[in-house]
Amino acid sequence: MRRQNGVFFYHLAPDTTYRLSSRTSFFCLSDSNPVRKGFVWLAWWPGFDNFITVMILLNSIMLASTDYGTRLDPTYESDWTPIQEQIDLGFSIIFIIEFVVKVIAMGFVLHKFSYLRDAWNCLDFFIVVVSIIGFLPMGGGSSGLKALRTFRILRPLRSVNKMPTMKQQISSLLASIPGLMRVFFFIIFIFCIFAIFGVN
Repeated sequence: MRRQNGVFFYHLAPDTTYRLSSRTSFFCLSDSNPVRKGFVWLAWWPGFDNFITVMILLNSIMLASTDYGTRLDPTYESDWTPIQEQIDLGFSIIFIIEFVVKVIAMGFVLHKFSYLRDAWNCLDFFIVVVSIIGFLPMGGGSSGLKALRTFRILRPLRSVNKMPTMKQQISSLLASIPGLMRVFFFIIFIFCIFAIFGVN
């Protein structure tokens, strides 16, 4: 671990350096704090990252197996739904633990390289908030909160944050949208010319 310009770096391998955050997290946990050092190590440990990726994939499979029979028949009782809710509770706890680990290691939002300064982490944070809302006692009775829990289907998108090459491809695609719009309008213009030519 070394410091540079008020930012500390943590080395996992001789050829790998991860830039984490400023010298403090939450303005109280410095880079010399043993607790924060432990969270920093865990947050950037490849085994932890691989475990979360596997959990995301398993959670995606579970979401794909959701039984929607009650939407067709209100009296229908599924044997799988209660089991799925218990499994989903376990996944939610795992994702919340990952969030806490990374926030303690990186800081939340005020520091320069904190958790929410990364746009991809904002999606993870939103999904964690939805999971926490699902734990509220009123979550089962409020139709609004039930609808909000539907956003759990966004969990598979978290796998994008675990794949740097896919993140680069998506970022490149989003950056190319303005150029694609110009191409789109140009094609429409050409079609209009040939349409007028064909009518005449």
